[in-house]
Amino acid sequence: MNAATSMLDIALDYAASGWRVLPLAGKVPRTVHGVDDASVDPDTIRSWWTRWPAANIGACVDPQLMVLDVDPRNGGSVEQLGDLPPTLTCWSGRGDGGRHLYFLRPTGQLASTRLPRGVDLKLRGYCLLPPSLHPARGRPYEWEEHPVAPLPVHLRTVLRPPPRPIRHLGARRRGDGRHLVEFVGRQPWGNVNNGLHWAACRAVDDNLIDVLADDLIAAAVAVGHPEAGARRTVESARRTERAS
Repeated sequence: MNAATSMLDIALDYAASGWRVLPLAGKVPRTVHGVDDASVDPDTIRSWWTRWPAANIGACVDPQLMVLDVDPRNGGSVEQLGDLPPTLTCWSGRGDGGRHLYFLRPTGQLASTRLPRGVDLKLRGYCLLPPSLHPARGRPYEWEEHPVAPLPVHLRTVLRPPPRPIRHLGARRRGDGRHLVEFVGRQPWGNVNNGLHWAACRAVDDNLIDVLADDLIAAAVAVGHPEAGARRTVESARRTERAS
């Protein structure tokens, strides 16, 4: 980014290309409703970056795309994913090889349960866009420009959710638990984790946690919660069950 190019200019360019953007403090949304506030409206974007001129740029994951988030700090590596075609890639400003790999989203349901450790699936929520600065290292995120590739066949197989077994939940079951998933999906950005933990604990109480875990996580991710953190929250509820 040269001296004449501001973060506002870049955010407006992204929006003009169809990216729904929002301002971030590091990796955290600056707006009240987080990812729900993301916009392509130039006036809205100007007001944000006039107020926060150095804000990082986040953007919603387009419904036609999906992102594989490779995090080396948690053991993730591209080698674990097998042969991959060149595709649009955003390199993390952490400088440790972390990256977001963008692929065309295949039809049907997708789930991250069989991905290798350290690799997350992003179908909703938002990602940082270049030239945002990594909050810990102060280095910019960078694009590796390629056309967005179709997801390789072997990864489509990995991301297909396994069939759910039929479970006999007994007399303690209270409905199908959909109200708990809907509850998580209604939470404002700042309360998603608390709402998810409450709903997961209720699912544990009703012997529904095995059936609802993936749906609860997906609902939290849809309103901006990082998937890895959502999984930790659900597992915390499971541990509470074992300790009780």
